[in-house]
Parts: sequence; structure tokens; C-alpha cells
Amino acid sequence: MAYRPSLRRKGEDLNMDLDIKPVMNLMVVLIPLLLAGVEYVKLSIVEIDLPPTSGTTGKGSENQPPKEQQKMLNLTIAITNSGFTLTSASAVLAGEGGEGPTIPVNENNQFDFAKLKEKLTEIKKLILDKGFKDKESAIITAGADIEYQVIIDVMDAIQTYEDEEGNIQPLFPQINFGRVIV
Repeated sequence: MAYRPSLRRKGEDLNMDLDIKPVMNLMVVLIPLLLAGVEYVKLSIVEIDLPPTSGTTGKGSENQPPKEQQKMLNLTIAITNSGFTLTSASAVLAGEGGEGPTIPVNENNQFDFAKLKEKLTEIKKLILDKGFKDKESAIITAGADIEYQVIIDVMDAIQTYEDEEGNIQPLFPQINFGRVIV
């Protein structure tokens, strides 16, 4: 048995035009606002090289001369809770007392990034014309208990320095991460 449609319902056709002016006004305001806000958001990318896994030779190793013929600095910045220790392929830069880290933490137990930059600037000036193949790179190693922000601050500190004329020069812009041997 079929039911009869209700007599109260009458299908009236409403022919209304959509008013899109408020949406258009919103877009006219939002698009320039978003474009202006894009300039304030800036990303900084630092290219780093991870330590190679055992058994790999690295990229482009077939075109390089043997390691005996290359003059390598292998500057390493070891970050520990007691401070920064600077080492190279041939020496460890000792601290002021002759032992301990090269740049100890200050009396507030804070790392001294200004002194790190000063020491690295001295090293850069000494090795500039010595013919080292890796004069632009530094290796950062850190203990497991070092905060991530400290590593980022070290990476920022070793990128550039200001020379005597006030020009910004690259210090050690090629950053590699090394493994901590415990």
C-alpha cells in the first residue's frame, strides 16, 4: 500500500543567487596578509655529513689521491660537560692548565661559545695557506648527555667569523658529525 504525499509539503523552487562578496572580501584581505607573513618565516639549512658506516668508502673516493698524499687537518670539536676539546690529526690543543678541555665551561657551568669562536679563528688564520685539503671542515662529537641546543649553538659559532676589516669570512662551514668513542 502506497502512502500519499503530505499536502502540507509543497516544493517551492527558490531561485537565489549566491552572494560570494563576503568570501571574496575575505580572500582579498587574507592573501596579502599571508604573503607578508611569509617573509618573517625563514629557514636556515646547514649541510652536514654523517660519519660513514663501516665498510663504505664515501662519495667520490675513486677520484681522490691516496690518503698518504693528502694533507688533512681533521679538526675535531669534542663537546663534553666539562667544556670543548679541540683536536686535529696531529695534536690535541690543551687547556690553560695543560690538562682538561681546551675551553672549559665558565663559573656558571655555561659553555663559552665566544672563546670557542676566538680559538677557531686563531686556528683558521694559522692553517689558511698551509695546503690542508679539509681547511673548511670541522668534525663535531658530543657526549650522549649533551643537550641538542648546545650542538646547534656550536654549529652556529663555527660557521663564520669577522676579520680585521669587518668582513664576514667562512670559518668552518662544512660540518661533519663524528662518533664518540667511550
